[in-house]
Amino acid sequence: MLHDVPVVAALAPLPPWLILAGLLGVINAAACFMLIGRDLSRLAWYVVIGVCAAGLGQVVGGAIQAPEPLKIGDVNVLSTSVGAWLVIVGARVGGL
Repeated sequence: MLHDVPVVAALAPLPPWLILAGLLGVINAAACFMLIGRDLSRLAWYVVIGVCAAGLGQVVGGAIQAPEPLKIGDVNVLSTSVGAWLVIVGARVGGL
């Protein structure tokens, strides 16, 4: 019954850590936009960059064996959030 929903079916092949990292990326992008964002029309770009950067931060954090003060399942919240913030702030400095 739940597998009949198109969104659930589309997310089924993705690993759970990637979905959770993406959600953390959205949260961090929204927080970053509230602090340093300019135009509301650019919020979607912050979200897209945050989702991609959070997944990248999780992978890099796992590769360099970053400290894990807070984990949710397989997701290192610290490396995911730091990765998202670094990329978003870099994009903002670059003109976003």
